[in-house]
Amino acid sequence: MMGARPSRGVFLVEALVSLAILGIVLTLGASFLARRRALERDRLDRERAVRAIAGEWIYLRTSFRNDVYPKDRRPFVGPGAFVDALDARNPFLRVKSTDVDGLYLIHLEIGYGEKMAKHIVQEGYVFRGVGPPP
Repeated sequence: MMGARPSRGVFLVEALVSLAILGIVLTLGASFLARRRALERDRLDRERAVRAIAGEWIYLRTSFRNDVYPKDRRPFVGPGAFVDALDARNPFLRVKSTDVDGLYLIHLEIGYGEKMAKHIVQEGYVFRGVGPPP
C-alpha cells in the first residue's frame, strides 16, 4: 500500500510541465511568425520603392526633357499622379552638370519601410537629348 502513494500527483505534475513547455513553444512560434510578417511587409515595400525609382529612370531617359537641369534637391519629375502617389516616401532627385554638354549626373533617393526610415539611393547619367524640331 505504501508503494502506490507517490504516484498520486505525478500525472498532474506531468500535465503542468507539458502545458508549460507547450506555452513556451507557442510563444516563440508566435514571435517568429510576427517577425516574419514584418520582414515580408518591409520586403514588399522595398520592391514598390525600387519600382518607383525604375519608373523615374525610364521617364528621365525616354525622350527630351526640359525639366532636367542642374538642381540641388527637388521632387521626382515623372507624371503628376505617379509623383503624387510617392509623396509619403519623400522622393527626391539631384541633377548635376558634367563636362559633356547635355549629359547630367542624376542622384535619386526614396524612402521605404516603417516610417520611411530606410532609403534607396541610385546614381546614373541621363543625356538630355536633342530638343524637338522647331
